[in-house]
Amino acid sequence: MPSWAVVDLLGSYFPAWMLALVIGIVLTLLLRQLFILTDLDPYLAPRGLVYVSLVVLATLATWLFVFRG
Repeated sequence: MPSWAVVDLLGSYFPAWMLALVIGIVLTLLLRQLFILTDLDPYLAPRGLVYVSLVVLATLATWLFVFRG
């Protein structure tokens, strides 16, 4: 594995995609809270597809901008 694809986290080595996925999920949860606070959440339909798409978007954006993959 190339060195940019591995992240040293508290002494353990994790694949970078795993860290990008966790960041994507956290960002989506934060966006959901923002949507609820601004009353946009009821207008997002179908919610399952919207939030899964946001996870994918945030994960890929994290991979692109943080890990330069």
